[in-house]
Parts: sequence; structure tokens; C-alpha cells
Amino acid sequence: MCWLRAWSQILLPVFLSLALIQLFISFSDHTFTKTHNHWKRQLEAKNVEMECAQKQNCSLCTKDKRCIWCLEEKVCKKYCFPYSDCKFNSIFWANCRVDLFGIMMLILVALLAVGFLWYCLAYYLYMQERQAFYYARNGQVPGYDWNAPELQSMWET
Repeated sequence: MCWLRAWSQILLPVFLSLALIQLFISFSDHTFTKTHNHWKRQLEAKNVEMECAQKQNCSLCTKDKRCIWCLEEKVCKKYCFPYSDCKFNSIFWANCRVDLFGIMMLILVALLAVGFLWYCLAYYLYMQERQAFYYARNGQVPGYDWNAPELQSMWET
């Protein structure tokens, strides 16, 4: 019981001071700057939407990384990935030749290829280590030796 009391005397002031610091940070007077930054970000987002809407073709639209070209509607929109109101296979971003679906598939294939190569390399190194372990022990590489004396005695009975 004594050790519990000692730890509580040590940890209670630490936790209370952390809680007070957190309260001080959360209630500090940053409301004006937070509101100002919120309005500033909204204004910048509207400016980006207006800039993107003025672009009339795919090449002009995809030069700006903040914009995407929707092939269905033939309109340039602000880049907002999950909420673009355009089919995934008709969104062009950063180029006019490969749509966003194609880019995602290329990334997926590259990740799978790297994973497969990593697996093959790890398996190869594991097998090399395993063979080195058996050779270092002056033993045979695991496998069945049908001519072993133990097996011959089993077959004769």
C-alpha cells in the first residue's frame, strides 16, 4: 500500500499540471487568429475555384496542380479528390493523357511489383542462410535419403 501512495504523490501533480497546461492552451486568446485564418482559407479556396473555372481546356487546366479536368463535363474544377462530382475514370490531373484511375492503377501495380520482388529477395536470402547453416554444421541439406541405414532397417523388418 505504501508504494501506491508514493506513486500517487509523484504522478498526481504531474497529471494535474498537464491538465492545467492543456486547459490553458485550449482557452487561450487565439479565437481571433483562428477565425481570421478560417476566413482567409475560405477566400483562397474560392479564388482557386474561380481560377480553375476560367481555364477552358485540359492542357491549361492540368498545368495548375490545384485543378482537375473533368472529361464528362469538359470543365476545369478545383482539385478536391473524393468530392470532385466527376467519375473517377474521367478525371485528369497533372496531364491530359492518363486519367486518375490509370495513375492509381500504375501506382498499385508498382507497389505489387516491388512487394513481389521484396518477397523473392527475402525468400532467396532466407534459403541461402538456411543452406549455410546446414553446411556449417557439416550436415546434409534437408531432404530424404532413402538409402540411409535407419530406413533400410525399417524396410527389412
